[in-house]
Amino acid sequence: MRAKVKEFLAVVLGTVIIAVSLDLFLVPADLAPGGISGLAIVASHLTGVTPGILIFAFNIPIFIWGLKHFSKEFMIFSLVGMLLLSIFTDALAVLPKITDDLLLSALYGGLLLGVGIGIVFTSGCTTGGTDIAAQILKKKFPFVSVGRFVLIIDVFVVGVAGLVFGKWEVILYSAVSLYISTLIIDLIVEGGSSAKIAYVISNRQREMAESISSKLERGTTVLHGSSFYSGSEKTVLLCVVGRYELARLKSIIREVDSEAFVIFSDAREVLGKGFGSY
Repeated sequence: MRAKVKEFLAVVLGTVIIAVSLDLFLVPADLAPGGISGLAIVASHLTGVTPGILIFAFNIPIFIWGLKHFSKEFMIFSLVGMLLLSIFTDALAVLPKITDDLLLSALYGGLLLGVGIGIVFTSGCTTGGTDIAAQILKKKFPFVSVGRFVLIIDVFVVGVAGLVFGKWEVILYSAVSLYISTLIIDLIVEGGSSAKIAYVISNRQREMAESISSKLERGTTVLHGSSFYSGSEKTVLLCVVGRYELARLKSIIREVDSEAFVIFSDAREVLGKGFGSY
């Protein structure tokens, strides 16, 4: 029960932030950063109907479509997100316009939009719209990724906004806002504690592991494998380090075995001792 309350509060906070981004920056500047919200901004300009009402109206057919593809609990929470976003968007429309600068509107509108959507996503919920549609389309067209579907829809909305408002600036600044919001969503949902993974193949594995442990205070894990060509058994040291420890790790590897074969890759989020907490 406590977890459900926490999720609900996250949805409330997230939708409030999204509404602030719309009412304070995006709607006054006629910027439509993709999705149902962007489509509602365009439609509001054409019809005079408030964006909040249009956000809910456009979400209704998507919600009905989603009922056949997602669990009832997920859709109920998503319906709550849709309703709250619609209500807050119209309720906070009284907020005063604080800038006439399109770049500032795009930057801060995209920033707040990404924060709000990211918070909603971390609760296991959505505000409806393109993310639900994209996941359904993915099931029908598995060769196209969810991200690609979202991008296609967002580009379409941004293009329509440019045509309706008759300004190239709308397309350009809406794209900036869309890009920033996407970055922020990824940062919140996937985590910002990026790190590096090192796979080390060396004939001096024990010495390598001990040196990394003593000098970096990082643990290593032994992975077992074999060479495809020779068939000989191989061990691979796996080590995860922070970005700022990468240079020191390279130095240690070079000191112990200058002929070691090393592969470095990115780790978007690392949880556990020495890194982030669960």
